[in-house]
Amino acid sequence: MEKENLVKICKVDDIPENKGVRFEIDDYDLAIFKIKGEIFVINNVCPHNHTPQMFNGHLMGASIACPIHGWKFDLKTGKTLNNNSDIKTFASKVIDGYLFVSLPKKFFKW
Repeated sequence: MEKENLVKICKVDDIPENKGVRFEIDDYDLAIFKIKGEIFVINNVCPHNHTPQMFNGHLMGASIACPIHGWKFDLKTGKTLNNNSDIKTFASKVIDGYLFVSLPKKFFKW
């Protein structure tokens, strides 16, 4: 079972414009981007090669290309732009100048 969990990440001003930043929080590896003031949060691990390098990807407007093999994704939806696997996106909000990301809370049943 998963429950939504709003997690404080950083100050929005600490996220550079048009460049990715990597955050590892609660077993999640995130790539965060700010483009024209809009924040995008995706899984930092490419679904193609499973390498955590999406934060180093090549930005093209509101899309990102994996720096390893070039798979492209829409940062808003996570949808692939070249008919491959989609990448996970995460909802976010800004509260008092801080970025919060909605991460599913993991509960394990043994």
